[in-house]
Amino acid sequence: MDAGLDASVLILIAVAAAAAIAAALWWGRRRAAGGASTLAERAPAAPGSATAAEAPAAGAAGDDALDAMLGAQTTALWAGTLSSTAFDHAVPVEHEPVMLAARNALAADPLSDKYFPRRPMLMPQLLAAVNDPDAPPLKLAGIIAQDPVLTGNILKLANSVYFRLSAVPVESIQRAVVVCGTDGLQSLAATALVQPVFRGGSAEHNRFPAVLWERCTQASIAAEACARLWCPADRQAAQLLALLSALGPLVAYRVVEDQYRAQPKLQPAPAVFLQVIDRYARAMAARIATLWQSPPRIVAALQGEQPDEPLVRALRAGELLATLSLLAAAGQATDEECAARATAAGIPARLFETAWTKLHPPRD
Repeated sequence: MDAGLDASVLILIAVAAAAAIAAALWWGRRRAAGGASTLAERAPAAPGSATAAEAPAAGAAGDDALDAMLGAQTTALWAGTLSSTAFDHAVPVEHEPVMLAARNALAADPLSDKYFPRRPMLMPQLLAAVNDPDAPPLKLAGIIAQDPVLTGNILKLANSVYFRLSAVPVESIQRAVVVCGTDGLQSLAATALVQPVFRGGSAEHNRFPAVLWERCTQASIAAEACARLWCPADRQAAQLLALLSALGPLVAYRVVEDQYRAQPKLQPAPAVFLQVIDRYARAMAARIATLWQSPPRIVAALQGEQPDEPLVRALRAGELLATLSLLAAAGQATDEECAARATAAGIPARLFETAWTKLHPPRD
């Protein structure tokens, strides 16, 4: 091995070590502040779904590393989205009433109609199709054809950079069936059903819903890639989980935004948005999924129950990969740094490369 290659290897090792140390320090601070509950001992993942070299890191250490890295990178992404400059993560005293009002609004039962995203009318039929791997493509196409707006949105997605599978444009649902198959059409339908919920925000933070939607879309793609390796039967469930998971941060953001409208003398503080999203988004996503009558297993995964289950790992790994992708696109991390952080979180190198290719397809 020549000196140049030796130096490159040492640099990558140093980056990976630094990422692991940073994640460990962040996790320690989070636990000390009471921001996350202590995780119990994890059982090893069941054998048979992946080779030893491709399997996710199992046990408490592996799950903690993935959670810690996801938390740290998500904080970096949201901070950069909510503010163009560095800011103090401490909430100013005069903004604490906004925090309290947001907490009370999120805890209200029932949740106010102005915050609660209405379940898409065709969602129950889609959920049934996701839970039926033998559902014929033409049956799903018939469900989609009931809604012209949904049909149009699906065709737009089918021709987008992330979902396009053919150089020939997809101009009809029948063509989408041929090109994408049942799995692909289910993914497109789920994404298109959820997309209208993500509308623009206020003038102060109007980038957040757009960036959240971008992460949501990429996370669904990456989660499917992870599930394909770790739990192949749950590929569609992993994608749906990523879409539903994004509803929690969206509602938390909207609630804080609304509380600031009631306090016109206060300039919205990014730290307030960040803390409310961090504390309440996961529980809110599970609550919405429950009200949307999602299967119990989907709700349990959103709540973080059984975090060592491959489906839950696929969700979190997908969200981490999507977050790293957006940080790289924003110039906040290089591809090499993202690879090192994914490795430090327990994501196998081969899986990272597969997902990264999906998240960064060639552009026309």
